[in-house]
Amino acid sequence: MTIQSKQPSDIRSAVPPVERPSAKAHVIRTDAEAIAVAEKLAAEFARDASKRDRERIWPKEELDAFSQSGLWSINVPKAYGGPDLSYVTLSKVITIISAADPSLGQIPQNHLGVVAA
Repeated sequence: MTIQSKQPSDIRSAVPPVERPSAKAHVIRTDAEAIAVAEKLAAEFARDASKRDRERIWPKEELDAFSQSGLWSINVPKAYGGPDLSYVTLSKVITIISAADPSLGQIPQNHLGVVAA
C-alpha cells in the first residue's frame, strides 16, 4: 500500500476560504475589561447555544465576535503587545463563556492554554 500525500494546491482547495475581518480586533488591557467583555459575549452566545449543538451548526459568527472582542490575546505577554492578564481572569473568562455555550468555551480554552505554554 502506498500513501500519497496531497500537494499544497490540493489542500488549499479542500478548505473553504476564510474572510478577513474588516477592522482590527479590540485590545483588552485590564482584568475587569476582560470579564465585562466575556459577560457581554456570553449573553449573546447563550441565545442559540442549544440550537448550534443540536443542529451541529459551525459557530462562525460567534467565533468572529470572540476574535474581534480581544479575548484571544488576554494572556499574551506584555513584551509581545498583549495585556498579560492573570490566570484567575483567564479562568473566569473561560467559565463565563462555557456557562453560556460549553462548546464555544472549549475552543478558547485550548488556544489560551497553548499561548500560555
